[in-house]
Amino acid sequence: MTSPVLQGCAKRGRTQLYVISLPPPANGSADSEPVLDDLQEIPSDEEDVGESEDGFEIDEAFLAGSVLHPVPASTEHATTETPGTDGHSINSSVYTRGADPLSSPRSSVEDDCTVYIPTTELGQIGVLSGDWGVIRASQGTSSRLVRICAEDDVDASGPVRLAPHLLHNITAGGPSSPTREVSLRPSPFGSGKPSIPTARSMTIARVASPISTDRAYQPLFLRALQDYFKDTTRLVKQGDIISVAINTDDVLWQAGEGADDAGDGVDEESKYKSASAADELVFFVVTNIEHHVIASNGDAAMAASDVYLGAAVGELGCWVDPSVTRMIQTGVEHARVPDMARYLNLHGSVPCARPTRGYSTLFAPDSVHGKLAALTAAALEPNAVEYQLQLSVLLKGPKGSGKFTATSWVARHLGIHLFEVNGYDVIGENDAKTEGTLRARFERASSCSPCILLLRNIDAFAQTTQGLEPGKEPSIANALQECIASLQQGWALSGYPVLVVGTTSDVDKVPSRVLTCFKHEITLEAPGEAERHEILDSLLSDLIVAPDVSVKEIAVQTAALVAADLANLVSRTQTAAAERAAKDSSAAGIDLFHAGIPLTAADFELALRESRAAYSENIGAPKIPSVSWDDVGGLAHVKADILDTIQLPLEHPELFSDGLKKRSGILLYGPPGTGKTLLAKAVATSCALNFFSVKGPELLNMYIGESEANVRRVFQRARDARPCVIFFDELDSVAPKRGNHGDSGGVMDRIVSQLLAELDGLSGGKAGADVFVIGATNRPDLLDPALLRPGRFDRMLYLGVSNTHAAQLNILQALTRKFRLHPALSLEDIAEQCPFHYTGADFYALCADALLKAMSRKAEELEATIAKLNAQPPDPRHAYPLTPQYYLAEIATPAEMEVLVMQQDFEAALNELVPSVSQAEMDHYARIQQRFSKETINSTA
Repeated sequence: MTSPVLQGCAKRGRTQLYVISLPPPANGSADSEPVLDDLQEIPSDEEDVGESEDGFEIDEAFLAGSVLHPVPASTEHATTETPGTDGHSINSSVYTRGADPLSSPRSSVEDDCTVYIPTTELGQIGVLSGDWGVIRASQGTSSRLVRICAEDDVDASGPVRLAPHLLHNITAGGPSSPTREVSLRPSPFGSGKPSIPTARSMTIARVASPISTDRAYQPLFLRALQDYFKDTTRLVKQGDIISVAINTDDVLWQAGEGADDAGDGVDEESKYKSASAADELVFFVVTNIEHHVIASNGDAAMAASDVYLGAAVGELGCWVDPSVTRMIQTGVEHARVPDMARYLNLHGSVPCARPTRGYSTLFAPDSVHGKLAALTAAALEPNAVEYQLQLSVLLKGPKGSGKFTATSWVARHLGIHLFEVNGYDVIGENDAKTEGTLRARFERASSCSPCILLLRNIDAFAQTTQGLEPGKEPSIANALQECIASLQQGWALSGYPVLVVGTTSDVDKVPSRVLTCFKHEITLEAPGEAERHEILDSLLSDLIVAPDVSVKEIAVQTAALVAADLANLVSRTQTAAAERAAKDSSAAGIDLFHAGIPLTAADFELALRESRAAYSENIGAPKIPSVSWDDVGGLAHVKADILDTIQLPLEHPELFSDGLKKRSGILLYGPPGTGKTLLAKAVATSCALNFFSVKGPELLNMYIGESEANVRRVFQRARDARPCVIFFDELDSVAPKRGNHGDSGGVMDRIVSQLLAELDGLSGGKAGADVFVIGATNRPDLLDPALLRPGRFDRMLYLGVSNTHAAQLNILQALTRKFRLHPALSLEDIAEQCPFHYTGADFYALCADALLKAMSRKAEELEATIAKLNAQPPDPRHAYPLTPQYYLAEIATPAEMEVLVMQQDFEAALNELVPSVSQAEMDHYARIQQRFSKETINSTA
């Protein structure tokens, strides 16, 4: 690989070359090389053709457009007889295979009538690449002419490829489905121009959509339709759907066209062609074609064939020549349309759905997309209007979770339109204007059926300019219910439904009367690891990713981030990569862009840190800490107990599949400074769990109900980030004993009750799987007794001080493992001098003070050296007098700047250290331990 860009010029003295050795191959040594004898043993291509499974013999008969000895018929190939160009009856095969839409255009003109198949399959049909054939849907009766072209990119055993609009026209507008099949057979026209009639006149109608019914865009799509047929001959059949792309920003040209002079040099056509890409589609349907019947060419056998007769009368399509055909655009039709967004690479606000191989979590039947697609597809059935289906769905989930994107994907997948309405745009000066605006939006959506009316931010309907009486719902709720009911009448008239989809990120703010208007509810949660992996794969599919990037690892590190956050993460990574390339190279920005800038693991790490800093709120953002067991000295027995409680459900979830409730709560208690927080972080790191630290005062809020809501949000964010550990520090300040008279307003009692309810939800149920709670407190006697019952904090672990010098030595070694210690220093001697009531925090203070004294001693030595040099005659090579900054930067050696902690530093710090916990307090904690070890069944010392 190359860095910082993918390509460039190598210059001597500037470009660094790294030569690495490849690992040895599995079947030989690293020094083995292919020899000529081995290469000569490889069979040639000619030898393989005859033995290949897809091989076939090319003879004169095949070159004449026929197969005299057809491939034996199978379930996918049926043998028929077709008159050839020489008038003789020949055998050919009907080729049946699944069909998929093209992901990108091959030719703007040829794609309208071209199907792409594997090269090896040409012999199965009996055609050459570029010959004309007849195609129809396997379950249909209507056929049309297409050009059959070979393409090596098409999988030999996979589906054939064709343009989305051509596939839509062939399958008569059926919904997108993996089971769509088409049948191909040769035509008597070979590779020449088919003998089909040229249309005298063609009538085209607009397909009703939010764009086509807007008069502001009418000049744009009429100009695009004219350009579509301009200077080219196209094969069109009655009932075809034609799509043209427009850029909605071009409508700004019309706003100022009256202010420009006639001689300003801007012609009429250039007004509607801007530099930006298209972002919307307008569809048309061919409603009528008038043409003459092609006369017979005198070949009786050929004229008697069904294919030739169908082509002569225009059943297989007609040519549309702009110099001959008179085109009329009139009327509006309702119809389903093909999904052209990815094919035309529309630059809209919604990313295109990427097709995935195999199982997809984003498009699974139980996903949001699957549930919404199932409800919408049921309404599109031919007789669905007779069942009076309630077409209203509420999507609720956090901001950026993909409510709008999922709805857009469903609309594109099923070929219906999307009409977006923001709830805040509906709110007017008074209730009358608000109701009028809402009814106008519903009437507009009804005129664009089949359509999904997307009401975004329906919580805005709770706002009103007129004061409401307590308990009274806003009047817009009644208007919304009437509007949804009126859609049934429009459905019966047009034959196509309008589905109402409402979205909200805070369902608690939506009036209850508005909620009753929606008969179905779908909840969006933060994506899991597999879903995040798939979203990242889709976002990175068009970008250059360096080999050192592990998308799976990024998916693990992005717990609790929603789809919008992941998109922002990728954007931040691109910015970091561009800044890195600009810093490492002197080339211009446009040159770096064309050279290609790969996204490295370092770019992702930087973007991930920025994202966490941006998304973290007052209660923090879950993340995997970086605390190893090497940072924890001692506590071996407590470590084993915690890992047994947490690792068992993670490594053996099958044990809890039969209703057995898992332990999810651990309470760490003991004197302050004994490493409770450090221990919880080390457990989360070793088990690769996200760590969510919550302190008591962060949950308190001055408004009634907000404190309990904060507790719910904490557990919900932990569920979104699972597997996750919630760590409650100073638990006694969050959950004291209920019923105390000093609790003003009973807020602490409500917090304790909410906490108990959330803990009960973790111990049983799928939603609380892989979420663990660890609490830490110095005073377990102040906790509410209900917290210590089974199913909650039912595992109590006492963290005391070290009672042996060996345990104290382990703590000192863990704290000083990054120090530079003098060889003569003996940590064993230091541990022997420490009393047994020193906590872990005391040992941390001891080591920090010792390091500080060593640094002070080194600073004094340097000052003495500088003073000695300044007392000597000035050195012309250096500034005079010497300053500490200049000496350290220009003269000092690495040995002089190295800080070594010595025995005397520890002894001096030990003499000045004041223990944080006295011996009397330690005796008090020992009595608390004995009391709780007797009262609770799962307490350990």
